Amino acid sequence: MSSRLTSHLQGRTLVLVSNREPYEHVAAAPGEAPNVRRPPGGLVSALDPTMQATRGVWVAWGSGSGDRDAADADGRVGVPPEAPRYTLRRVWLDGDDVEGYYQGFANSVLWPLCHLLVQHYQFREAWWARYQAVNARFAEAAAEEAARAAGAPVVWVQDYHLALAPRLLREALAARCPEAARRLAVHQFWHIPFPPPDLLALLPPGVPQALLGGLLGNDLVAFHTDRHAANFLDAVAAFIPDATVRREHGLVRVGPPGAERTTRVGAFPISVDVDHYEGLARDAAAEADAARARYAPGGRRLVLSVDRVDYTKGIPERLRALDRLFETAPELLGTVTAVLVATPSRDEIPAYQTLTQEVVDGVAALNARWAAPGWTPVVLEHRNVPARELAALYRAADVALVSSLQDGMNLVAKEFVACQLDERGVLVLSRQAGAAEELEGAVFITPFDVDGFAAGVRDALAMPAAERSARMAAMRAALRQATVFDWLDAVLGRAAELAPTGESAGAGA
Repeated sequence: MSSRLTSHLQGRTLVLVSNREPYEHVAAAPGEAPNVRRPPGGLVSALDPTMQATRGVWVAWGSGSGDRDAADADGRVGVPPEAPRYTLRRVWLDGDDVEGYYQGFANSVLWPLCHLLVQHYQFREAWWARYQAVNARFAEAAAEEAARAAGAPVVWVQDYHLALAPRLLREALAARCPEAARRLAVHQFWHIPFPPPDLLALLPPGVPQALLGGLLGNDLVAFHTDRHAANFLDAVAAFIPDATVRREHGLVRVGPPGAERTTRVGAFPISVDVDHYEGLARDAAAEADAARARYAPGGRRLVLSVDRVDYTKGIPERLRALDRLFETAPELLGTVTAVLVATPSRDEIPAYQTLTQEVVDGVAALNARWAAPGWTPVVLEHRNVPARELAALYRAADVALVSSLQDGMNLVAKEFVACQLDERGVLVLSRQAGAAEELEGAVFITPFDVDGFAAGVRDALAMPAAERSARMAAMRAALRQATVFDWLDAVLGRAAELAPTGESAGAGA
């Protein structure tokens, strides 16, 4: 696979730009070398081997307490630390940057709007100003790395934190090194849902145009689903007056004749490293048995959910559905235990603090209503669960609940399927998750429909063993045909097709 990824570059240098860094140096005691931590996250885990194979440059926020000491004067450090194979270029952010750009505009403006949850949306001019300034800083760092690249640069920007960066990068590189700018290819993957135009219209005048204009600095903008790609094209048509949008071909042209830019738009569903998760589940067979004995002794059924504590994941709705399940199916009392793995997330944002308390209180209320001696209906694991323990839970579970209110993809659903080596579990999956378009063997629910949700869980628990096995086998076979490496191959391959090929390549198609 690494040779295929490298072949897409055709001698070009890959510059990856993301908010999160793949390695974080943590300050140690005086006189001691800093420790190195790999931040959790499927995206980082997937992209790090790609960067090692292509020997490119990764531009990211230097968030570790020991990052400055480990990097050189320009913020560069070789990684992985034990055997460097590519360069990590760190961008420095102070507390005001983090509050305004990350907690503010990215996660209190774009995140709720993109997930259609406007009750959590709030806008501050200071956040928008900080978002613009930090995006310019990322763009300048990427331009520096693109200018010094050995081959023609290919810049891959990640996600909603950096919507303005592609256009700013092109401008910065043109000023710094016109020759590199003519050969530059830029593409971006937007990992969360993209909202319809009506939602973007809630932003102050000029902000939607700036965000879309930044994204149209890309040669390719990629999403998880056709629906999100269509929303982007509709938004461009609504907010960019001089844009020509050809929905049937997935392209946008902007600018006067002879100097127009073309941006392609497409859907590339992300996935997981199936071999990795299967290996974890295989090695954790004993832990899976122990999990069943701990959480669901005496032949009880084990229902599992795994989420960050985030209002997009539908955790309160899930608790209401479980409550309704026990109301409508009292025969299940004492026979089912639900384990909610709820990883702490964005605790510094008030909406997340409120949600955490709502989840804790909801679990307590449900248990107070239904618990009996020797049986606790819902067990809340409000902590970071190690990967091996998580794989054991996935393998042990009889039913997995994914009840996202909106989700770009939701990789938990795919992780569960990958870990179901015994092919006996059932996936109950929200229709609002991108994964619903691929995992056809799931039991589908709408998280806002409490009666339908409860009925879906009841159906999953009652499903005959042969049907459970057939559904899971089909999903596992489909997953093996679409791993994270197939996603990488598809995205990088399409970007390579669109890359400028010669001296005349510039602003146009």
